Amino acid sequence: MNIHESIITNCNVADIEIADQLIPAIANVNSFIADEGYYDIQKVERLYQAGITPVIPPPNHAVVDPNNPESWHSKIVQYIKDKGNVYAFYKKCGYGKRALVESQNSRIKRCIGNSLVTQRTSSQTIEGKVIANIINLWNSFGQCNSVKIG
Repeated sequence: MNIHESIITNCNVADIEIADQLIPAIANVNSFIADEGYYDIQKVERLYQAGITPVIPPPNHAVVDPNNPESWHSKIVQYIKDKGNVYAFYKKCGYGKRALVESQNSRIKRCIGNSLVTQRTSSQTIEGKVIANIINLWNSFGQCNSVKIG
């Protein structure tokens, strides 16, 4: 659950627009888990061709591409259609791990705050790296052991 890369953007930048900047920066990645905001057929195919499993649910209105039925997009859309719902895709590809990321985001907001302190983008980039390093340090402490008493 360590943070490997972070990018600070303004509110006018969509998630999918920065995906290309994130992926090459991360070494030894075997899957890319993201929400629907990152779904783009061409980017998903590039991930798949690079040996990275794109665990990004397609939109509800997605259809199998008749010109390319062997693409990752077509395979996943067909799999969801065959199983009857997107939850089968979630289970097959490990999309549930995304909940751990959301928990980590919640932890950051509760412990550090839900907004950055600095104003300039260059300072916010540094602040984001500092926060990521703090979270990684917290993660190095390990997990607590809970024991039921009584």
